[in-house]
Amino acid sequence: MFLHGWGGNVRSFGGAFTYFSERGNKCLTLDFPPFGNSDSPQSDWSLKDYTHLTLSVLEHFGLENVTLVGHSFGGRVAIDIASKTNIVKRLVLVSSAGLKRKRGLIFKLKQLAFRYKKSQGKNVDKYYSPDYLAMPTDLRGVFSRIVSEDLSGRLKYVNCPTLIVWGRRDTETPPEMARRLKKKIKNSQIVWLDGGHFAYAEKHTAFVSVLDEFLGN
Repeated sequence: MFLHGWGGNVRSFGGAFTYFSERGNKCLTLDFPPFGNSDSPQSDWSLKDYTHLTLSVLEHFGLENVTLVGHSFGGRVAIDIASKTNIVKRLVLVSSAGLKRKRGLIFKLKQLAFRYKKSQGKNVDKYYSPDYLAMPTDLRGVFSRIVSEDLSGRLKYVNCPTLIVWGRRDTETPPEMARRLKKKIKNSQIVWLDGGHFAYAEKHTAFVSVLDEFLGN
């Protein structure tokens, strides 16, 4: 099952989905709300609601012993599922979200500037991420709750073989996150791709090749 990142849709893993489907693998994906053809979620949605939605889809199709392939936000959902259930046979985390970024002095200074300007009623849009600003106002709380949740404590409960695929030049989920995932997830390995946050698409052939090897096809 392929799980797209925030702002993506069912076409995000299109090339890999087609490749493995044509080779006889039963592949599945979905549009996370509010993306693609999905409706907007309720304003009180959190990660557990996205997890519940994904599990409901798997249950609907009667699927067990699944391989979850999650990019960025999709990786966050995949980690949550793999740490709570035993239906995940293999896990593939592609530039996955879920860990807090390590922040330095510059970030802390920006935080202080943001708080000061906000208290003065000044415009602070430049301090928010493009993903946050692109969200409808009533759904920004959903986005903020999800991205602020740290899943590092869940990683010790991930027991399935795990492949961590990362772009060497990823600035949204920096490579140090991949190394932390490798350290905390038992039976895991890292494969580096020459690209950024969307290296799986930029280096599609290489991504499909390492995924194919991991699945033992």
